[in-house]
Amino acid sequence: MALPRLLRTPFRPQPQGTAEAFDRWLNEPAGLALLDAERALLGEILPRMVGYVALQCSVGRPRCLLDISGIRQQVYLSASDADSASLRAQPRTFPLRKQSLDLVLLHHTLDFDDDPQQILRNAARTLVPGGALVVVGFNPASVWGLMRFFRGGSIVMPWKARFISAHRLGDWASVLGCEPEGLESSFHSPQQSKLGIWLSWLMGKLWSQHGSFYVMVARKRAAMIRPTPSRFSLGDRAPNVIPVSVGHWRGDCRDQ
Repeated sequence: MALPRLLRTPFRPQPQGTAEAFDRWLNEPAGLALLDAERALLGEILPRMVGYVALQCSVGRPRCLLDISGIRQQVYLSASDADSASLRAQPRTFPLRKQSLDLVLLHHTLDFDDDPQQILRNAARTLVPGGALVVVGFNPASVWGLMRFFRGGSIVMPWKARFISAHRLGDWASVLGCEPEGLESSFHSPQQSKLGIWLSWLMGKLWSQHGSFYVMVARKRAAMIRPTPSRFSLGDRAPNVIPVSVGHWRGDCRDQ
């Protein structure tokens, strides 16, 4: 029986210039409409998050989405040299210490990085117990996901992205100690015509969790340690202190 390869990568590597191509696409009409829909949905989710330090990990030039949140100290991590990136590094490195962040927002980072599991692993590592992990990604169970399926192998944005299902993402987060709380989806039809707006409203009612992108929220579980009794413990022993009434004790003190 043939053995599988040890050095085989589970994900298709992205070509050079992918981040720059996605950044340019976000400036096009379809990308701008997507950003508006994402900001509107995050505007209902992020204000509920509390804490002291929040980080947004982006592909290319960061679009500042944390300003919707009420957390004041905000860090924007990206490999881009744009002014909006306060920390320049590869997303998979995550050069931050353990349990230092209250909120981590991954904005399409898992869709384009060569090792999305490593990014998710580092994000879970840097979260404090009870911290929130918010992932924005393209939804394969959507009209866009269906279009990408028929355009298999396309190098055009956004079909070149890696559409990771929310169920698969939830499994990854659970393994890393982050409990998925819920999922919201939007942007069912990118067309701004009357027909597109009507279809978007109808699909939002009948197919609410199958928009072009999703926002998944997971919470890092706090570790609960329960000490086990020793094999050689003597069990519960009665206290050596004999209770004495306060009045009797004061009377004895005065007699002395």
